[in-house]
Amino acid sequence: MNILLINPDLSVSERYGMLAKVGPTTEPMGLTYIAAVLLERGHKVRIIDAAPIHFKPSDLAREIEKEKFDLVGITFMTPMYLCAMDVAKSIRKANREITIVIGGPHVTIMPEETLKNNREIDFAVLGEGEYTMLELVDALEKGANDFTGIKGIAFLDKENKFIITPPREPEKDIDKFPLPARHLLPMKLYRPTPTYYQKLPAHIILTTRGCPFRCSYCSKIFGNLVRFHSVERIIKEINILIEEHGAKEIIFRDDTFTINKKHTTQLCNEMIKQGIHKKIRWMCMTRVNLIDEELLKIMKKAGCWSMHFGVESGSQRLLDLVRKDITIEQIKKAFYLTKKVGIKTKAFFMIGLPTETPEESLLTIGLAKELDPDGAQFTITVPFPGTKLFDLAKTSGHMKSFRWEDYQSWAGWTNKDLVYVTEGRTQEELKQFQKRALREFYLRPGMVFRNILAVRSLDIFRAYFHGGLALLRSALNKN
Repeated sequence: MNILLINPDLSVSERYGMLAKVGPTTEPMGLTYIAAVLLERGHKVRIIDAAPIHFKPSDLAREIEKEKFDLVGITFMTPMYLCAMDVAKSIRKANREITIVIGGPHVTIMPEETLKNNREIDFAVLGEGEYTMLELVDALEKGANDFTGIKGIAFLDKENKFIITPPREPEKDIDKFPLPARHLLPMKLYRPTPTYYQKLPAHIILTTRGCPFRCSYCSKIFGNLVRFHSVERIIKEINILIEEHGAKEIIFRDDTFTINKKHTTQLCNEMIKQGIHKKIRWMCMTRVNLIDEELLKIMKKAGCWSMHFGVESGSQRLLDLVRKDITIEQIKKAFYLTKKVGIKTKAFFMIGLPTETPEESLLTIGLAKELDPDGAQFTITVPFPGTKLFDLAKTSGHMKSFRWEDYQSWAGWTNKDLVYVTEGRTQEELKQFQKRALREFYLRPGMVFRNILAVRSLDIFRAYFHGGLALLRSALNKN
């Protein structure tokens, strides 16, 4: 079959508002994995990542009219819902016969509502999509009429009855998946968030799937079981990015890169053995309770220049409430050790957690300044579908909207309304706290000086310049 896979364009201006010029555009890795599986079976595949090339639904419809595709697959997360459905409508208008399949976190959590509200769509692929998509494509190519034997899909039958098949078990050996088909992407157009890199090109690698932790704000599409790519597979993927795409840096985009100390140590030792640490630098993300000084030293030696930690709040009460399962003391120790070995740090924080008081918001800002990482991110709490937080927000009556396009964690910098405002707080107050947190953190004289010294390229300089201007404007306008 001739297949088109689409990542719709939710522009950086829609996502980040006043901070758009420092917003990232990164590879849609899920599509590259699905494309690789389809290509291996002999199907013809094209990917259109609409964001970096600014393709609107009408542009995508024209592509459908120009080339005879048999099937279109559209991936999207919750904030992309509206633009993804606009893409589906445009494609259906351009071609009444084409099969339209959707996938991604949102439809995995809410398949029935999504399909019943968008009749242009034929199928939804739920959860881990590689083999599900392959089975569906093979069945369609053979002219099948009964799809109930394919695990992990949903659809409406001829009587418009919602059908969902049993879930597909996650693949335990993820090395079985072919290497992601990055050659189908415009690799030179991707720009991560400035605090994620020092030199371009900087590209993403995923070394694991799954998460065993129980944070109430997180939706675990890949399940609780953590599955690892082998060290050999990861090294092969790194070398491809260096040799074929000129990578100067690698972003290990796993939520908990150091979840298995033995695996992380083996990977670092192999990078050193093969001299990869002399060719590229890399950063990763993890939890504060999953590192120690011994591990940090080998990571530093292997080329790790930055580590990002989910801190979330300066209030131990709130950390316990959202089931983060860490302590303030663990947070402080992790930042101390990471700085001690010479690795830069970044901290992620959330504003407006359930029952959070203004005093606790100030505790969060205070902890950020006390930890003094090299970067900090303050997002407004958004209860995404599929999370415990979503259920709590619905039952508490504090959910303000189910307009999925408004589910934006940077809403303080946009004109969008907040979808969730915890008890005793107001929308305007939370938006102002998000801006205040960034201003108080980044406009400190020491931080300004540190960022000036950290500039390694014109690209980084532009990002810091525009980010600084946005912060100054928000301070002057107070809106």
